[in-house]
Amino acid sequence: MAKIGLLIDSLIGGGAERIVLNFYSIFTKLNHEVHIILIKDEIHHSIDHLSKQNLHILSKDGIISKNKFINKLKLANLLKNKVKQIESDGNLFDFFISNSEDMDRISRISRIPNVYIRYRNCMSEYIKNKIGNKGVIKSHIRKFKFTFKFRRIYGNRDIITVSKALADDIVYNVGVKPESIITIYNPFNFNKIREMANEQIQLPKEPYIIYVAKFENRKRHDILIDAYYKSKIPHKLVLLGNCYTKSDEETFQKLKAQIKRLNLDKKVIIPGLPKNPYPWIKKASLFVMSSDNEVLPTVIIESLIIGTTVVSTNCPTGPREILVNELSDFLVPVGNADALAEKIKKALDSYPHIRDEIIQKFDENFVANQYLSHCLKRS
Repeated sequence: MAKIGLLIDSLIGGGAERIVLNFYSIFTKLNHEVHIILIKDEIHHSIDHLSKQNLHILSKDGIISKNKFINKLKLANLLKNKVKQIESDGNLFDFFISNSEDMDRISRISRIPNVYIRYRNCMSEYIKNKIGNKGVIKSHIRKFKFTFKFRRIYGNRDIITVSKALADDIVYNVGVKPESIITIYNPFNFNKIREMANEQIQLPKEPYIIYVAKFENRKRHDILIDAYYKSKIPHKLVLLGNCYTKSDEETFQKLKAQIKRLNLDKKVIIPGLPKNPYPWIKKASLFVMSSDNEVLPTVIIESLIIGTTVVSTNCPTGPREILVNELSDFLVPVGNADALAEKIKKALDSYPHIRDEIIQKFDENFVANQYLSHCLKRS
Protein backbone atom coordinates (compact mmCIF):
# COMPACT_ATOMS: atom_id res chain seq x y z
CA MET A 1 0.00 0.00 0.00
CA ALA A 2 1.36 3.41 -1.02
CA LYS A 3 0.99 6.69 0.88
CA ILE A 4 0.10 9.44 -1.61
CA GLY A 5 -0.20 13.22 -1.18
CA LEU A 6 -2.34 15.33 -3.53
CA LEU A 7 -1.34 19.01 -3.45
CA ILE A 8 -3.58 21.85 -4.69
CA ASP A 9 -4.56 25.45 -3.80
CA SER A 10 -8.20 24.76 -2.92
CA LEU A 11 -11.25 22.74 -3.91
CA ILE A 12 -13.21 25.44 -5.73
CA GLY A 13 -15.37 24.31 -8.65
CA GLY A 14 -12.72 23.94 -11.38
CA GLY A 15 -11.39 21.12 -13.54
CA ALA A 16 -8.08 20.65 -11.69
CA GLU A 17 -9.95 20.35 -8.40
CA ARG A 18 -12.29 17.73 -9.89
CA ILE A 19 -9.27 15.75 -11.12
CA VAL A 20 -7.77 15.78 -7.60
CA LEU A 21 -11.00 14.41 -6.15
CA ASN A 22 -11.05 11.76 -8.89
CA PHE A 23 -7.49 10.75 -7.98
CA TYR A 24 -8.48 10.53 -4.31
CA SER A 25 -11.36 8.17 -5.15
CA ILE A 26 -9.35 6.04 -7.58
CA PHE A 27 -6.28 5.56 -5.36
CA THR A 28 -8.48 4.96 -2.30
CA LYS A 29 -10.43 2.26 -4.16
CA LEU A 30 -7.08 0.63 -4.93
CA ASN A 31 -6.46 0.49 -1.13
CA HIS A 32 -3.82 3.23 -0.98
CA GLU A 33 -3.61 5.85 1.79
CA VAL A 34 -4.39 9.20 0.19
CA HIS A 35 -4.13 12.70 1.69
CA ILE A 36 -5.25 15.99 0.11
CA ILE A 37 -3.33 19.11 1.22
CA LEU A 38 -4.84 22.54 0.42
CA ILE A 39 -3.21 25.97 0.64
CA LYS A 40 -6.48 27.67 1.61
CA ASP A 41 -9.84 26.77 3.07
CA GLU A 42 -12.01 27.15 -0.04
CA ILE A 43 -14.15 24.09 -0.78
CA HIS A 44 -17.00 24.24 -3.31
CA HIS A 45 -17.02 20.60 -4.43
CA SER A 46 -18.89 17.93 -2.49
CA ILE A 47 -16.41 16.18 -0.18
CA ASP A 48 -18.78 13.77 1.55
CA HIS A 49 -16.67 10.85 0.31
CA LEU A 50 -13.47 12.24 1.87
CA SER A 51 -12.20 11.08 5.24
CA LYS A 52 -11.82 14.24 7.38
CA GLN A 53 -8.50 13.04 8.76
CA ASN A 54 -7.15 12.85 5.20
CA LEU A 55 -7.99 16.46 4.26
CA HIS A 56 -5.46 19.06 5.45
CA ILE A 57 -5.60 22.86 5.12
CA LEU A 58 -2.50 25.06 5.51
CA SER A 59 -4.23 28.44 5.98
CA LYS A 60 -7.57 30.23 5.86
CA ASP A 61 -7.00 32.24 2.67
CA GLY A 62 -3.41 31.57 1.57
CA ILE A 63 -2.25 34.99 2.80
CA ILE A 64 0.01 34.92 5.86
CA SER A 65 2.17 37.89 4.90
CA LYS A 66 1.50 40.88 2.63
CA ASN A 67 4.98 40.41 1.19
CA LYS A 68 4.60 37.84 -1.63
CA PHE A 69 8.07 36.34 -1.20
CA ILE A 70 7.75 35.96 2.58
CA ASN A 71 4.24 34.57 2.09
CA LYS A 72 5.59 31.78 -0.13
CA LEU A 73 8.33 30.99 2.39
CA LYS A 74 5.81 30.75 5.22
CA LEU A 75 3.44 28.57 3.18
CA ALA A 76 6.36 26.31 2.24
CA ASN A 77 7.23 25.96 5.92
CA LEU A 78 3.61 25.14 6.75
CA LEU A 79 3.60 22.49 4.02
CA LYS A 80 6.83 20.96 5.31
CA ASN A 81 5.48 20.85 8.88
CA LYS A 82 2.13 19.43 7.76
CA VAL A 83 3.90 16.60 5.92
CA LYS A 84 5.97 15.86 9.05
CA GLN A 85 2.77 15.80 11.12
CA ILE A 86 1.05 13.36 8.74
CA GLU A 87 4.19 11.18 8.72
CA SER A 88 4.42 11.13 12.54
CA ASP A 89 2.92 7.62 12.49
CA GLY A 90 6.22 6.45 10.97
CA ASN A 91 4.66 5.84 7.55
CA LEU A 92 6.38 8.19 5.07
CA PHE A 93 4.82 9.49 1.87
CA ASP A 94 5.81 7.52 -1.22
CA PHE A 95 5.09 10.44 -3.54
CA PHE A 96 3.14 13.67 -4.00
CA ILE A 97 1.26 14.96 -7.06
CA SER A 98 1.18 18.77 -7.34
CA ASN A 99 -1.85 20.13 -9.21
CA SER A 100 -1.51 23.94 -9.14
CA GLU A 101 1.18 26.51 -9.90
CA ASP A 102 1.28 27.82 -6.31
CA MET A 103 1.77 24.28 -5.00
CA ASP A 104 4.40 23.70 -7.70
CA ARG A 105 6.29 26.69 -6.25
CA ILE A 106 5.96 26.10 -2.52
CA SER A 107 6.67 22.36 -2.83
CA ARG A 108 9.98 23.35 -4.46
CA ILE A 109 10.78 25.82 -1.67
CA SER A 110 9.80 23.32 1.05
CA ARG A 111 12.11 20.65 -0.44
CA ILE A 112 9.70 17.83 0.37
CA PRO A 113 10.86 14.79 -1.66
CA ASN A 114 9.23 12.85 -4.49
CA VAL A 115 6.94 15.59 -5.81
CA TYR A 116 5.55 15.01 -9.31
CA ILE A 117 4.16 18.01 -11.16
CA ARG A 118 0.92 17.29 -13.04
CA TYR A 119 1.62 19.84 -15.76
CA ARG A 120 -1.62 21.07 -17.24
CA ASN A 121 -1.12 24.45 -19.00
CA CYS A 122 0.26 25.53 -22.37
CA MET A 123 2.95 27.81 -20.97
CA SER A 124 4.06 29.33 -24.27
CA GLU A 125 0.46 30.47 -24.95
CA TYR A 126 0.30 31.91 -21.43
CA ILE A 127 3.55 33.84 -21.98
CA LYS A 128 2.36 35.09 -25.38
CA ASN A 129 -0.89 36.39 -23.86
CA LYS A 130 0.99 38.06 -20.99
CA ILE A 131 3.39 39.82 -23.38
CA GLY A 132 0.57 41.32 -25.47
CA ASN A 133 1.37 44.36 -27.62
CA LYS A 134 3.86 46.13 -25.37
CA GLY A 135 6.42 47.19 -27.97
CA VAL A 136 9.62 45.37 -28.89
CA ILE A 137 11.74 46.15 -25.80
CA LYS A 138 8.94 45.68 -23.24
CA SER A 139 7.85 42.46 -24.98
CA HIS A 140 11.37 41.02 -24.77
CA ILE A 141 11.66 42.00 -21.11
CA ARG A 142 8.29 40.44 -20.23
CA LYS A 143 9.09 37.28 -22.21
CA PHE A 144 12.43 36.92 -20.39
CA LYS A 145 10.71 37.51 -17.04
CA PHE A 146 8.06 34.82 -17.51
CA THR A 147 10.40 32.33 -19.19
CA PHE A 148 12.93 32.71 -16.34
CA LYS A 149 10.14 32.30 -13.79
CA PHE A 150 8.90 29.00 -15.27
CA ARG A 151 12.40 27.61 -15.78
CA ARG A 152 13.08 28.31 -12.10
CA ILE A 153 9.86 26.63 -10.94
CA TYR A 154 10.00 23.57 -13.21
CA GLY A 155 13.69 23.04 -13.92
CA ASN A 156 15.05 19.72 -12.56
CA ARG A 157 11.54 18.64 -11.49
CA ASP A 158 9.71 15.39 -12.22
CA ILE A 159 6.93 16.40 -14.60
CA ILE A 160 3.89 14.47 -15.81
CA THR A 161 2.11 16.31 -18.64
CA VAL A 162 -1.55 15.72 -19.50
CA SER A 163 -0.74 15.72 -23.23
CA LYS A 164 2.34 15.01 -25.35
CA ALA A 165 2.10 18.43 -26.98
CA LEU A 166 2.49 20.06 -23.55
CA ALA A 167 5.69 18.09 -22.97
CA ASP A 168 7.08 19.47 -26.23
CA ASP A 169 5.88 22.97 -25.33
CA ILE A 170 7.55 23.18 -21.92
CA VAL A 171 10.85 21.72 -23.17
CA TYR A 172 11.23 23.23 -26.64
CA ASN A 173 9.22 26.48 -26.45
CA VAL A 174 9.81 27.50 -22.82
CA GLY A 175 13.26 25.90 -22.46
CA VAL A 176 12.63 24.05 -19.18
CA LYS A 177 15.07 21.21 -18.44
CA PRO A 178 13.16 18.76 -16.22
CA GLU A 179 14.63 15.90 -14.20
CA SER A 180 12.13 13.61 -15.94
CA ILE A 181 9.09 14.15 -18.15
CA ILE A 182 6.39 11.75 -19.37
CA THR A 183 2.77 12.04 -20.50
CA ILE A 184 -0.13 10.46 -18.63
CA TYR A 185 -3.63 11.54 -19.61
CA ASN A 186 -6.33 12.70 -17.20
CA PRO A 187 -8.51 9.96 -15.65
CA PHE A 188 -12.18 9.43 -16.54
CA ASN A 189 -14.77 7.25 -14.83
CA PHE A 190 -16.33 5.61 -17.90
CA ASN A 191 -19.15 3.89 -15.99
CA LYS A 192 -20.22 7.05 -14.16
CA ILE A 193 -20.20 9.18 -17.33
CA ARG A 194 -22.28 6.59 -19.22
CA GLU A 195 -24.67 6.22 -16.30
CA MET A 196 -25.19 10.00 -16.11
CA ALA A 197 -25.74 10.10 -19.88
CA ASN A 198 -28.77 7.81 -19.42
CA GLU A 199 -30.58 10.26 -17.12
CA GLN A 200 -34.08 10.93 -18.44
CA ILE A 201 -34.52 14.64 -19.12
CA GLN A 202 -36.44 16.73 -21.63
CA LEU A 203 -34.43 17.13 -24.83
CA PRO A 204 -35.18 18.52 -28.31
CA LYS A 205 -37.19 16.08 -30.43
CA GLU A 206 -35.48 17.13 -33.66
CA PRO A 207 -31.99 15.82 -34.56
CA TYR A 208 -29.22 18.21 -33.51
CA ILE A 209 -25.47 18.70 -33.39
CA ILE A 210 -23.91 20.12 -30.22
CA TYR A 211 -21.05 22.16 -28.78
CA VAL A 212 -20.45 22.46 -25.02
CA ALA A 213 -18.22 25.39 -24.00
CA LYS A 214 -18.37 28.66 -22.10
CA PHE A 215 -18.92 31.67 -24.35
CA GLU A 216 -15.26 32.61 -24.36
CA ASN A 217 -13.73 34.18 -27.46
CA ARG A 218 -11.13 31.42 -27.98
CA LYS A 219 -13.89 28.79 -28.14
CA ARG A 220 -14.84 30.33 -31.52
CA HIS A 221 -18.57 29.72 -31.53
CA ASP A 222 -18.63 32.24 -34.40
CA ILE A 223 -16.69 29.83 -36.63
CA LEU A 224 -19.06 26.98 -35.74
CA ILE A 225 -22.14 29.13 -36.47
CA ASP A 226 -20.68 30.09 -39.87
CA ALA A 227 -19.85 26.45 -40.60
CA TYR A 228 -23.33 25.35 -39.53
CA TYR A 229 -24.90 27.97 -41.81
CA LYS A 230 -22.75 26.87 -44.75
CA SER A 231 -23.39 23.15 -44.19
CA LYS A 232 -27.16 23.54 -44.84
CA ILE A 233 -27.81 20.41 -42.74
CA PRO A 234 -31.38 19.88 -41.46
CA HIS A 235 -30.20 19.37 -37.87
CA LYS A 236 -30.58 22.02 -35.18
CA LEU A 237 -27.45 23.43 -33.49
CA VAL A 238 -27.35 23.26 -29.67
CA LEU A 239 -24.87 25.48 -27.84
CA LEU A 240 -24.54 24.53 -24.17
CA GLY A 241 -22.62 27.12 -22.17
CA ASN A 242 -22.55 30.07 -19.78
CA CYS A 243 -20.85 33.45 -19.45
CA TYR A 244 -18.40 33.83 -16.56
CA THR A 245 -16.77 37.18 -17.34
CA LYS A 246 -17.68 40.51 -18.91
CA SER A 247 -15.64 39.46 -21.96
CA ASP A 248 -17.71 36.26 -22.23
CA GLU A 249 -20.91 38.31 -22.12
CA GLU A 250 -19.63 40.57 -24.91
CA THR A 251 -18.77 37.52 -27.01
CA PHE A 252 -22.22 36.04 -26.35
CA GLN A 253 -23.99 39.22 -27.50
CA LYS A 254 -21.97 39.17 -30.75
CA LEU A 255 -22.97 35.53 -31.29
CA LYS A 256 -26.65 36.34 -30.83
CA ALA A 257 -26.31 39.13 -33.40
CA GLN A 258 -24.57 36.72 -35.79
CA ILE A 259 -27.36 34.15 -35.36
CA LYS A 260 -29.98 36.82 -36.10
CA ARG A 261 -28.06 38.14 -39.12
CA LEU A 262 -27.93 34.64 -40.64
CA ASN A 263 -31.63 34.02 -39.90
CA LEU A 264 -30.80 31.06 -37.66
CA ASP A 265 -33.00 32.12 -34.73
CA LYS A 266 -35.22 29.04 -35.09
CA LYS A 267 -32.32 26.68 -35.80
CA VAL A 268 -29.91 27.45 -32.93
CA ILE A 269 -30.85 26.39 -29.39
CA ILE A 270 -29.05 27.99 -26.40
CA PRO A 271 -30.46 26.48 -23.17
CA GLY A 272 -27.63 27.52 -20.81
CA LEU A 273 -25.42 24.94 -19.13
CA PRO A 274 -27.29 22.14 -17.32
CA LYS A 275 -25.71 20.48 -14.29
CA ASN A 276 -25.59 17.22 -16.26
CA PRO A 277 -24.82 17.87 -19.95
CA TYR A 278 -24.21 14.19 -20.78
CA PRO A 279 -27.79 13.31 -21.89
CA TRP A 280 -27.61 16.25 -24.31
CA ILE A 281 -24.33 14.95 -25.70
CA LYS A 282 -25.60 11.36 -25.93
CA LYS A 283 -28.66 12.28 -27.98
CA ALA A 284 -26.68 14.56 -30.31
CA SER A 285 -25.96 13.33 -33.84
CA LEU A 286 -22.51 14.92 -33.62
CA PHE A 287 -20.31 16.89 -31.21
CA VAL A 288 -18.38 19.75 -32.86
CA MET A 289 -15.52 21.70 -31.25
CA SER A 290 -14.29 24.89 -32.92
CA SER A 291 -11.68 26.21 -30.43
CA ASP A 292 -8.52 28.15 -31.28
CA ASN A 293 -6.62 26.40 -28.46
CA GLU A 294 -7.17 23.88 -25.67
CA VAL A 295 -4.99 21.79 -23.36
CA LEU A 296 -6.68 18.39 -23.36
CA PRO A 297 -10.35 19.03 -24.17
CA THR A 298 -12.27 16.96 -21.65
CA VAL A 299 -15.58 17.22 -23.47
CA ILE A 300 -14.22 15.52 -26.61
CA ILE A 301 -13.08 12.56 -24.53
CA GLU A 302 -16.41 12.43 -22.70
CA SER A 303 -18.30 12.49 -26.01
CA LEU A 304 -16.32 9.52 -27.32
CA ILE A 305 -16.86 7.64 -24.02
CA ILE A 306 -20.61 8.20 -24.38
CA GLY A 307 -20.44 7.08 -28.03
CA THR A 308 -21.13 10.42 -29.73
CA THR A 309 -19.07 11.13 -32.83
CA VAL A 310 -16.76 14.18 -32.88
CA VAL A 311 -15.44 16.75 -35.34
CA SER A 312 -12.85 19.19 -33.99
CA THR A 313 -10.42 21.89 -35.00
CA ASN A 314 -6.84 20.63 -34.97
CA CYS A 315 -5.90 23.25 -32.39
CA PRO A 316 -3.01 23.18 -29.94
CA THR A 317 -2.61 21.11 -27.87
CA GLY A 318 -4.99 18.20 -27.38
CA PRO A 319 -7.45 17.14 -30.11
CA ARG A 320 -4.89 15.38 -32.31
CA GLU A 321 -3.99 13.13 -29.37
CA ILE A 322 -7.65 12.17 -28.87
CA LEU A 323 -8.93 11.82 -32.43
CA VAL A 324 -6.27 9.34 -33.54
CA ASN A 325 -5.97 6.74 -36.31
CA GLU A 326 -9.14 6.68 -38.45
CA LEU A 327 -10.74 9.44 -36.35
CA SER A 328 -7.96 11.90 -37.29
CA ASP A 329 -9.76 12.48 -40.60
CA PHE A 330 -12.24 14.56 -38.61
CA LEU A 331 -9.72 17.20 -37.53
CA VAL A 332 -9.94 20.49 -39.42
CA PRO A 333 -7.71 23.60 -39.60
CA VAL A 334 -8.32 26.25 -36.93
CA GLY A 335 -10.53 29.13 -38.05
CA ASN A 336 -11.67 27.51 -41.32
CA ALA A 337 -15.49 27.53 -41.41
CA ASP A 338 -15.64 26.01 -44.91
CA ALA A 339 -13.52 23.00 -43.93
CA LEU A 340 -15.53 22.58 -40.73
CA ALA A 341 -18.80 22.62 -42.69
CA GLU A 342 -17.54 19.88 -45.01
CA LYS A 343 -16.40 17.66 -42.12
CA ILE A 344 -19.72 18.13 -40.32
CA LYS A 345 -21.54 16.84 -43.40
CA LYS A 346 -19.07 13.98 -43.83
CA ALA A 347 -19.34 12.93 -40.17
CA LEU A 348 -23.14 12.92 -40.30
CA ASP A 349 -23.03 10.81 -43.45
CA SER A 350 -20.43 8.26 -42.32
CA TYR A 351 -18.21 7.96 -39.23
CA PRO A 352 -15.86 5.15 -38.13
CA HIS A 353 -16.72 2.96 -35.16
CA ILE A 354 -15.26 4.42 -31.92
CA ARG A 355 -13.01 1.54 -30.85
CA ASP A 356 -12.28 0.84 -27.18
CA GLU A 357 -8.52 0.96 -27.88
CA ILE A 358 -8.78 4.64 -28.84
CA ILE A 359 -10.25 5.75 -25.50
CA GLN A 360 -8.67 3.14 -23.18
CA LYS A 361 -5.76 5.45 -22.28
CA PHE A 362 -8.25 7.76 -20.50
CA ASP A 363 -9.80 5.07 -18.26
CA GLU A 364 -9.30 5.98 -14.60
CA ASN A 365 -7.88 2.60 -13.56
CA PHE A 366 -5.45 2.56 -16.49
CA VAL A 367 -4.33 6.11 -15.62
CA ALA A 368 -3.97 5.36 -11.89
CA ASN A 369 -1.79 2.33 -12.58
CA GLN A 370 0.41 4.42 -14.88
CA TYR A 371 0.94 6.94 -12.07
CA LEU A 372 1.69 4.22 -9.53
CA SER A 373 4.09 2.43 -11.85
CA HIS A 374 5.99 5.62 -12.72
CA CYS A 375 6.03 7.36 -9.32
CA LEU A 376 6.75 4.31 -7.14
CA LYS A 377 9.52 3.19 -9.48
CA ARG A 378 11.30 6.54 -9.15
CA SER A 379 10.62 7.28 -5.47
